[in-house]
Amino acid sequence: MTRSPSNRITRAWLLLVLLTLFSLGAGRVGIGGLVANAVVLAAAFAKGRWMLMDFLKLRGTPPGWRALFLSWLMMVTALPWCAAAVSALRG
Repeated sequence: MTRSPSNRITRAWLLLVLLTLFSLGAGRVGIGGLVANAVVLAAAFAKGRWMLMDFLKLRGTPPGWRALFLSWLMMVTALPWCAAAVSALRG
């Protein structure tokens, strides 16, 4: 069964909404610390990846462009966690 582009976009949108609700729920539960930060940032990375691949149509681009954008996204989501980890380690 072949998926049409509109089905892929609809599925990506639904996953983005679910990840947003998951992030909100993780933040409201009151679980603090680096684990909660990692969960929320991992969801943000997944959302960003879906945005890049499906909505900005990077699936069909050369691998170099995808690597560039995904590296940027990884940096943007990893640096806040690293900053929180350094802050937690310093006490």
